[in-house]
Amino acid sequence: MTLYNEVLRRRPELMPALFEPFPTDRRGEVPRGMKPWFDIPIFHRHAGRLSCIYVRQYIESAQANFPDARRLSRAQREAMDLLDELCNDPRIHLAMDFRPGDIQLLHNHQILHSRSDFENWPEPARHRHLLRLWLAPAGGRPLPEIFAPRYGSVVPGARGGIFIEGTKLNVALEAE
Repeated sequence: MTLYNEVLRRRPELMPALFEPFPTDRRGEVPRGMKPWFDIPIFHRHAGRLSCIYVRQYIESAQANFPDARRLSRAQREAMDLLDELCNDPRIHLAMDFRPGDIQLLHNHQILHSRSDFENWPEPARHRHLLRLWLAPAGGRPLPEIFAPRYGSVVPGARGGIFIEGTKLNVALEAE
């Protein structure tokens, strides 16, 4: 909501562009029969709620790597520049340092998040073990149908996930 409100305050003429589809790279996670990118707006209104999905790196990658992906408009590029400016504003974003055992829970459609580069320890016994988990509870936020190409399903409690050839549905807790 903060980003939405700040765009409205600073550059309201850019808001319509953020509700238009942006070609977004799947980064190799291409389900059978799908294109290596999908189109999705950054902001969505659905079931009385505002949701957001934004990773500029994936949008730029789709522009660079897939000539068949629709080209972004000037307004879409300006809107992304403003979002980046806002996301990097220390008055808006929150920086966190993780320590062993920390858990972070975020709602992907309400809070944009990213991490800085990570350099692992050289000794295998000291390597970081990071587990990312998508939770989709039965009472979760309803998502518009346009999210289905990204998540496999928009049904709360059964959102599917990204399944590509070789996907394992379990994770070893010890380094292999």
